[in-house]
Amino acid sequence: MLNFRITKYDPKNRNSDGHYKVDEWTCPSDVGKTFNGIEFKASEYFKIEEKYINAVIECLQSKHIKHLRVVDLESKFLEDNLSDKDNQWLVREEFKNIKLFEDKKLEIDDLKIVIKMILRGFLWCRLEINEQFSLRFGWDYYMYICCFDLNEGTIKKISETGLFVELLEPLYDMKRYDFYIQTCRADEDGHTLVEEEILLKTMTREKIKKGLDLSDEHIGDHNFDITPQNYAMFKNDFEFNFTEYEYCLYCDKIYI
Repeated sequence: MLNFRITKYDPKNRNSDGHYKVDEWTCPSDVGKTFNGIEFKASEYFKIEEKYINAVIECLQSKHIKHLRVVDLESKFLEDNLSDKDNQWLVREEFKNIKLFEDKKLEIDDLKIVIKMILRGFLWCRLEINEQFSLRFGWDYYMYICCFDLNEGTIKKISETGLFVELLEPLYDMKRYDFYIQTCRADEDGHTLVEEEILLKTMTREKIKKGLDLSDEHIGDHNFDITPQNYAMFKNDFEFNFTEYEYCLYCDKIYI
């Protein structure tokens, strides 16, 4: 699949190493700061956010895709983020009502809500359909879409909104992964420390999906906690001691 970067950042402002040379806002918390002599206002943030969402919908419609799956969900601090007094100008009631879990099927209306929550820093996940479409967000308001192609009409519509569509080299082989079991223990401050990491030589995405009862549309390459409820798929490869340790499955992508 092809890897597209769709952002507000003009490629002409990058140096030969790809570093962006212009000082611009990179997250909603920058509202109120001054960039190039101009105050960054909330209205400008919401305007750009809407362009990102519309760009995603434009890409999905061009592919006749009506939903995506939640993949690699990170929502541990969602409630804290939503209740933070500094975030209240970004909170919407639908953020509190939507129920998210790994592999959840999101139709377009819910996709819009989740994309807003990701861009505003309340949670993180990838939004995908296995080997068809992948949407992910990086630091500093970067958005990436992987798909087999984007037609010229779609790219033109997105570009006309002021966003920039760039075709990049793929970062990693999307069909090759290494899976590790990490043995963890909490320190005195409650931070999780990895004490040991074991490569699972026979683990595959298909085994992960079957063991977790995930849909065919889930890619099966996410990280997750291993618990007494889901460890059965690993018991022939690893001996667990849940009374003393915590465990997680770490998926290491093979970078090109």
